[in-house]
Amino acid sequence: MSYDSGLHAKPHAPDGPAFARRRQRRRREPRGVAIAVNFAPMIDVTFLLLIFFLVTTSFERAEGLLTGRMPADATTPAVPLPLSPIVVRLTQDGPAHENLAITIDGFDRSPHGFDELAESILGIHDLPGFDVDTPVIIVGANDVRWDHVVGAWNAALRAGCKRVAFGEAQ
Repeated sequence: MSYDSGLHAKPHAPDGPAFARRRQRRRREPRGVAIAVNFAPMIDVTFLLLIFFLVTTSFERAEGLLTGRMPADATTPAVPLPLSPIVVRLTQDGPAHENLAITIDGFDRSPHGFDELAESILGIHDLPGFDVDTPVIIVGANDVRWDHVVGAWNAALRAGCKRVAFGEAQ
């Protein structure tokens, strides 16, 4: 080794053709394996998944949407209420054929005559969901006289009912 100005040592490189060949071989040898990612299979799988989901997805309309719009006229309901019938039941009340019990199903009203029955039906017409188009069904027991059934029919007509019918006793 030779020294320059005495402080730093300079390594002596061997000269010669053998050393030069070794140096070229080292330069040609790869120092590490280069990592490369092949994107073609990943793109293929991505497109396959995309096609799968497009084919298997069912596009349907959403179920009913509830709107929050209120009617302009506050006195009429936005949706007509279902018509549940007014059922008038006539039963024999006591041993005499003149004694009659009148009841209206679903209401606490027990009229004591056909005039009170007409007034009760008029009062029911004022309730929400009931009007003159609401069906009235007159159900007479087997032991009730026919003129009582006809009296209930007439009371329903006096109350303005348009749909009156007879029902079977159970």
